Formats: sequence, structure tokens, C-alpha cells
Amino acid sequence: MSAEAGSRRRPRVLLVHPGTQHAPRLAAELEREGLLLRYWTGYARSIGNGVRGKRRVDIPPEKLRTMVPVEMAALVLSRMGFPKERLWHLRNGLFQRLVPQCEIEAADVVIGFDTAAWMIGGRAVHAGKKFVLDQSVAHPLSRAGAVRAAGGNETMWPGAFVPRREDVRQAESREHRLADAVVAASSFAKQTLVENGVPADKVRVIPYGVGEEWIEAGRSRRQQSRPAGRPYRFLYAGYVTPRKGVGILLDAWREMDVSGAELRLAGGGRADAGNARNVIFLGQTSREDLLREMQDADAFVFPSLFEGFGLVLLEAMAAGLPVITTPNTAAPDLLRDGREGLLVPAGDPKKLRLAMEGFLADPARTRVMGDHAHETAAQFTWRRYAAAYAGLLCRLHGAISSCSLS
Repeated sequence: MSAEAGSRRRPRVLLVHPGTQHAPRLAAELEREGLLLRYWTGYARSIGNGVRGKRRVDIPPEKLRTMVPVEMAALVLSRMGFPKERLWHLRNGLFQRLVPQCEIEAADVVIGFDTAAWMIGGRAVHAGKKFVLDQSVAHPLSRAGAVRAAGGNETMWPGAFVPRREDVRQAESREHRLADAVVAASSFAKQTLVENGVPADKVRVIPYGVGEEWIEAGRSRRQQSRPAGRPYRFLYAGYVTPRKGVGILLDAWREMDVSGAELRLAGGGRADAGNARNVIFLGQTSREDLLREMQDADAFVFPSLFEGFGLVLLEAMAAGLPVITTPNTAAPDLLRDGREGLLVPAGDPKKLRLAMEGFLADPARTRVMGDHAHETAAQFTWRRYAAAYAGLLCRLHGAISSCSLS
């Protein structure tokens, strides 16, 4: 094969990530695009074996490689109380060392994930391969700044002010230097990368997609009327933690007249509701149960201080819910303030309260906003995500003519 013909061949992509996050979905979409060489992860099961949930990946068995002993050892040490940041850094390093060099040599492009790609990225570059870093979170060094910009301090989100381990910081910095391209899921995440020295022209924003089940829920919702006499339901979903703005949400809720409303919080963890009335903690919730909660809710509220994306926002919109959220999420990439929902400043309980009170005062308006949210979110399919990602990979490889970029 001539060099020119080789440059037009679709790139073979090696995807390497010891955890889960959206990596299984990315692997499945790369396979659908005909680009996946192999997917290396800690533990997963391929299609055809009845596995559901995060650990299932829709690729053929021969495309999947796992390191179950490494993952199991890390989980055992985590339960024994081993310091988490150090533990996951050690696990990520061991995982990267164990990926065979022949896999890298067989690939054209290697995709790694933040905090787990400083070695694999170096090995890829040394082998003359393109290296893409998938940045699944906003830059950690921007956490404290985001809290201060919201008018808060250590009491608002204590974890934002905990120093990062120096070896972790150095690893993250090396990943950004090595990468030919960094993929972020939101403009907010890109902003944090740029303010920490990553060149803006290196960062590509590719928003995630939403599953068809959420879109179908939104279609069904549009055919139903709101039950008469039922309290107006605000739903929050996500880990119940200061980073997600749960404390700010409860502060706002305490100042409201909630006699005709309830606040339902779905997710692990717990916050002190104090004297707040009509607050229901649902605890850890399955995807199926969360979908039902969204079908029964009137609005979605997600006042996060710091997100790489916040996929649950897109899922709520697809399910037909108007949203109240902050610019420190993917919301500016997904919605127009006042049309599909409302944007309120991160860390501002007064503005959050006013937004929720506005929803309560005009349920008919919020229903229209929910319809708009569904229509907008339905455009953010995983196929769209895959096409954008494939386009980036093909451009890096110089194989535009052989790639479908629709």
C-alpha cells in the first residue's frame, strides 16, 4: 500500500480507560463508526452476555480487554480505607504499564482519559501515534476559583480547597502537554483548561449524547396532562454533595413557601435538610427509577458549582423537564436561558429561590419550556457525538476522505 493510500485509510483507534464514566459508550460509538481497534478497561462485559448497566459495553468480545485483578485489588484497598487519591493514581499507573506495546503499535490513534493517560500518552507519542486526551471533568485546579467566583469560601465546598497531590498534578500536566487534541464535553470545561495553560486551539468541545429511552420518555410526556391537585415536583439527581450545590439548593428551599411543592433528591450521599419542609431523599436510584422520577416531576433543578458536563441535565431535558441550573455545567451549550430553562449564578441561593418560585407561579409556562427542552435535547444523540468524535480522529489521522463526518 502506498503512503498516500495509507493516509486515506480510516484510523484504528485504541481506547484506554481503567474506569467507566462514558468510556463504554465511546467504545460502542467508535465501533459503530468502524474505528475501534480495541478497548482496554478495568472490568466490563461485552454484548451478548445479558449484562446491563455501567459494566456492559456494546462491542464484540474480541474488541474488549480487561484487567480484572487490578480493578478488584483497587476496590478492596479502597474499602480498607487506603487514601483515595494516592490509590487511584497507583491503580491508573499500573493499568497503563500493563497495556501491551503491540496494541499501541497496531493503532493509529490512542485515546486516554484524564488522570489515567500520562504513561499511555507518552508511549503513544514515542511510537509515532496520535494521542487524544478525553477530559471527562473540568480542570481540578479551577475548583477553588469557581467557589470564590460564586462568592463562597471553604464552607461552601471544602473539597475544592484540598491541595492535589504533586504527582497527580504533574501527571495531569503531562497529559495535556502530550495530547495532540483534548476533548472536553462542555465550554465550561474548556474554559477551565485554558485558564490552566492548555492552548485553546488544542481543545475541542464535543457534548455528550442522550439515550433514546430519555427521548422516548419526553415524547410520552407531551401526550399527557399534569395530574390535578398534585404538589409541584422539583427533582434533583446526582450525588448529594456540596460540589453539586445541594447545600445552596436547601438554603433556597427553606426560604420558599413550599406548601404546594416538594423537592425530591435522587442520588447517593445525604445533606442536612434541617427544618426544610417537603424534602424527600430518595437515595441511590437506578436508571429505571430515575427515569420514572423524571416522568413524574415538573422541573429539574441542578445548581452545581463545578461540572465537566452534567449528563443528567441533558437526560432531564430529553425527558421533557424544564431545568434550572448554573453556567458551571454544560447548560450554556445545551439551552437558551428563558426558553428550555433558566440559568442562575452558581452559589447564589437567592437567585435560585427566585427561579424556583417563578416556576411554581406559572406551571403552564414551565410546561412549554419543558417541551422546548425535549425538542432541543433530542438533537444531542450519541450518533451526533460519535460523528463529531470520528471527524476529529480522521482529521488527526489525515483520512477525511474515508470517514463519514455527517
